[in-house]
Order: sequence, then C-alpha cells, then structure tokens
Amino acid sequence: MMTVLKIQNVGKGLGLQLPQDVVERLHLGAGDSICLEKMAHGSYRLVTKDDELAEQMTQIEDYMHEEDA
Repeated sequence: MMTVLKIQNVGKGLGLQLPQDVVERLHLGAGDSICLEKMAHGSYRLVTKDDELAEQMTQIEDYMHEEDA
C-alpha cells in the first residue's frame, strides 16, 4: 500500500500532513517523534521510536546469541 503525502509550507520550513488512518496505525499523537530511515537503493521508511527501539533490541539479542554459540 502506498500513501501520497503532500509537502506544505510550515513556518520557514516544509512539513508533511499525515492522513488520519496513518496516524492511527502508527499510534501517533501531537508531540510524538518519528524517524525517517534511509534504506538500500535510496529509498526511505518512516518508523516510530518504538519500532526503532524494538529493532535495536532484536539486533542486540541476536549479537548476544552469536556470542553464546
């Protein structure tokens, strides 16, 4: 699924307005932070801090299991 986001002027910068269904799926609220992660081949993805933390924990656990082997 792809959602098109329109870039808008916000103060002296630019911003994106997220559709309500995206906000609900990501469990976002005013003041929350999301990360724009660069992926292979020049693509990007949005991740919530919870997603980022969970991914880091998985990487740490995988590394720890490799050390035990």
